[in-house]
Amino acid sequence: MPNRKALSALIAAPLLGVAATLAFEPAGWVPLLPLALAALFALAGTAPPRRALLLGWLFGVGHFLSGVYWVYVSTHVYGGAPWWLSAVMAALLVAYLALFPAMALWLASVLGGTTGWAGVVVLPAAWLLTELLRGWLLTGFPWLSLGYVATGTPLATWAPLIGVHGISALLVAMAYALSRLGLRRRVDLQALGWVVLALAPLAIGRALPAASAWTDEAGVPRSVAIVQGNVPQDQKWLPDQRWPTLDRYLRMTEAALGADLVVWPEVAVTLTYQTIHEPYLTALAQQARQAGSTVLAGLIFRSDGGGYQNGIDVLGVHDGRYLKRHLVPFGEYFPIPDFMRPVMDLLGTPYDDIQSGADEQAAVIVDGNRLGLSICFEDVFGREVRREAADQAYLVNLTNDAWFAGTSAPRQHLQIARLRALETGRELVRAANTGVSALIDADGRLRAHSAWGRTEILKTSVRPRTGTTPYVRWGDWPLGLLALLVVAVALGRRRLAG
Repeated sequence: MPNRKALSALIAAPLLGVAATLAFEPAGWVPLLPLALAALFALAGTAPPRRALLLGWLFGVGHFLSGVYWVYVSTHVYGGAPWWLSAVMAALLVAYLALFPAMALWLASVLGGTTGWAGVVVLPAAWLLTELLRGWLLTGFPWLSLGYVATGTPLATWAPLIGVHGISALLVAMAYALSRLGLRRRVDLQALGWVVLALAPLAIGRALPAASAWTDEAGVPRSVAIVQGNVPQDQKWLPDQRWPTLDRYLRMTEAALGADLVVWPEVAVTLTYQTIHEPYLTALAQQARQAGSTVLAGLIFRSDGGGYQNGIDVLGVHDGRYLKRHLVPFGEYFPIPDFMRPVMDLLGTPYDDIQSGADEQAAVIVDGNRLGLSICFEDVFGREVRREAADQAYLVNLTNDAWFAGTSAPRQHLQIARLRALETGRELVRAANTGVSALIDADGRLRAHSAWGRTEILKTSVRPRTGTTPYVRWGDWPLGLLALLVVAVALGRRRLAG
């Protein structure tokens, strides 16, 4: 019987990971997340550290396999890599990401934080630390951080206070309380205490002010036209599509001129800035100036050293440039030694390694408003978006989610963008090649959005804001230090008890 019970736990753990993924977009079954975590914590409750480690890893395998499977689609279907290489890369990524929930459960088990009242603080602290580590180690991959499910729920009001990782810790605490409640055989004061702990974050969230209450409108709304060219990824880089794509964006931009801000998606056209600067971009800039518009054009630039950079050129009434700083590993650059560089040939990438932009870049200011620019993957990093948000009027993200067409990634990415708006108390303009383009308000709601896979110009307006949320001011440091203190105290108690 014990062996059968242990085997059942090992089978259940990855299934619970899949259930947790269903809490995220596009399914959005949010209650599944605390329930799945509660069941996982119940399985690991009395398990020794090694078994807790294994259960956490298996949970992570199920969670990330069902959550980031689209890495295979982007590298094989659209990137041209052989199926076996894409499968190996996806499997290695999943196995690596699964280490973080495994470490959280192992650490909590070692510290005695998977049973009793101590678990209410120890387990969330362990999870928070490993989630922060996942967002930093090897340049970071914080996709599917638990707190992203908070968009559209009472937990969303916590975002401007403690950010996405703080909400993750709250969800873990709620789930742990549910797991302890499920073990109670009768209704008593202790059971009531677990109920209170499970519901407290939701109740407090309803009482907290909305994210927009932390900031104020500054100046008049600005009209925005988002140009969603809708060029499929399997056609975008074909040589015979270069000029038709340029023509499409020219015609759509001409139709959008008159708006204060016209926004293209990431790398909207495949010829470099230097190739099309004359006469294409100069003529477009002249038209934009005459119409009183500023165009943010997503382009590839040749760098002075002969490489390439992913960036935004500012055309029209205002000028400037932004170059992407945080690149996608194995997407835009390959962190491999020189003797393995021939592997890149198998991937069929149109350019060699993309080079990152400088950490410090000149601000892009449009109509007196400083813009918080990011490109694609950069908006996944709340700690980086918040760094200059206090001085920015609104956020703008250019992306190309066509790499993940037919998968859950585009909707997950949109959910991430909504959390950035909540954390900063800023509106966010999002331009996506094939969708979903959107205007996200300061409370994380979609005030306007396009359809997926449609060629359209999304016309809306953005309201500049000023002010600073607590998360923008302090970031993740206070919670990270608090979590370290909890771990240190728990470790001290274990040593004294031992």
